[in-house]
Amino acid sequence: MSTINSVEQSLNALKDIVGQLASQREVAPAPSASQLESSLDLKLTEQGHDQEQLLAAAKAYLDYNPDVSQVDFFKLLYSGLNAPALLGDWVTSLSNATMHTYQVSPVATLMELELIKAFNALIGFEHGDGVMVSGGSQANLMAMLLARHQCCPDAKTQGLKGQTLVAYVSDQAHYSSLKAANVLGIGSDNLVAVVSDDQGRIDPTSLEREIQKSLALGHTPFFIGLTAGTTVVGAFDPVQPCSEIAKKHQLWLHIDGAWGAPVLFAQSKRGLLSHCELADSVTWDAHKFMNVPVTAAVILVKQAGLLRETCSGGGSDYLFHADENAPYNLGERSIQCGRRADALKVWMSWKAIGTKGFSDKVEHLFDCKDYCVTKIENTSQLKMLAPAVYLNVLFRYQPNADLTEQALRALNIEIATILKKQGTYIDYAQYKGKTGIRLILANGQCQRQDIDNMLQKCVDIGNDIYQNYR
Repeated sequence: MSTINSVEQSLNALKDIVGQLASQREVAPAPSASQLESSLDLKLTEQGHDQEQLLAAAKAYLDYNPDVSQVDFFKLLYSGLNAPALLGDWVTSLSNATMHTYQVSPVATLMELELIKAFNALIGFEHGDGVMVSGGSQANLMAMLLARHQCCPDAKTQGLKGQTLVAYVSDQAHYSSLKAANVLGIGSDNLVAVVSDDQGRIDPTSLEREIQKSLALGHTPFFIGLTAGTTVVGAFDPVQPCSEIAKKHQLWLHIDGAWGAPVLFAQSKRGLLSHCELADSVTWDAHKFMNVPVTAAVILVKQAGLLRETCSGGGSDYLFHADENAPYNLGERSIQCGRRADALKVWMSWKAIGTKGFSDKVEHLFDCKDYCVTKIENTSQLKMLAPAVYLNVLFRYQPNADLTEQALRALNIEIATILKKQGTYIDYAQYKGKTGIRLILANGQCQRQDIDNMLQKCVDIGNDIYQNYR
């Protein structure tokens, strides 16, 4: 029996891999791409190889991949190890279910529908709809597609017919909006980046002004994309004033809450996303704050049935049968046919700790964030570069007010580089012309001592490097 067909061998190998996952690995161990490429045998050959070589490859994969489960992984919008979700992910792979019809994925379909119901309840979509997608980028794409369909329903069959549609997002919005404009034929030149205020939020007055400019050119505004938790500083765009503008011009209002929507779990933090029920659609990434294995996201829509109206087409002659389970066939709500059953890992995670578990995590990480900001503000060599209203903290090492921006940029990039080599994976980012160290708090195991250690390393490394600037 070949190795690839031996379930028993694969499961035994999995035991070894689980053991390695349980052991602490380096946070950011990988060398440069060229160095790693030359050290690994990744060639695919005519003849197969035995289990030992496959295990060696799996071990190398883990050895060099960043250990995102550790609290010292502060780089991205996800961190930690979610055991119930991991179990769900493994079972999903073992069953190899796909989500186009209830017939081939019965339990996962019902789980996904329950998740959509629960997410919509948090947002305030009383009769909402939704479908799971492969990530926030696809959710944002589908939101723009829904907006195009609302504005120009004939575009589904006839194309845009020379119309110039215009979409509006903040200048701090995720770059997926550019991809969506490209894919949908809107054109990236017709995606307007509206200026943000000093807190990184879209400016409603500027939004109205940009819409008026488009109208004066004879163009057709159709979409406003807000962000709840921007990538760099975690800003929340104001929903209510933008909703009034959207209603005035009959535009679709979308909220990209891929990172920030989980504030809705905690009653004390819901104010950051107040009036979210006024939106037409919301993006939510479960693989970020909720910490399930990548990828798991959902597009949530206020108007039930609109997803199917917009996305359906084809497949009725062999796949989407008109039987008693037809209303449960999620494939007609999606732009995918084959789609992984991501519902199980999200459902297991939520079932295990409940809504209160996620609420507690929100409260805990906000406490860590507040503590971190206070420490930075009380450390003479460190300086905040933006307000930290969510779980993003953008700061920098700045020992001397006379240093140029170019010197400060180089200094802080070098600090981040050395931190990575020392086992604290953190990144740098630019915001409104200034470069700093971007800390993301996503791991619920993080404690104040971890923040103390990280900030002290920033200061110590910065002090050592600064000697070369004097």
